Amino acid sequence: MSFWQKIWLQRKLKGITLSNGQSAKEYMMGLPEQYRKLATESILECQQLSYPLNNMEITCKARELSRKRLGII
Repeated sequence: MSFWQKIWLQRKLKGITLSNGQSAKEYMMGLPEQYRKLATESILECQQLSYPLNNMEITCKARELSRKRLGII
C-alpha cells in the first residue's frame, strides 16, 4: 500500500463512527498490529453492506474474510 493510500484510508476511518461512539480509527489502533489490516477491511465492508458498526459485526466479517482468504469457504 502506498503512502497516499494509507493517508486516504486513515482519513476515511477517522470519519467513520462505530455504534459505541468510538471512531473506526481509534478502534483499529486499539487492536494488535497483526489484526489491523483485517479489521480495517472488515469495517469498510460492514459500512458498504450497511451492517451496524459494532464489535460483533466487525469481528464476524473479519472471520468471514479470513476464511475466504484461507480457502475454507
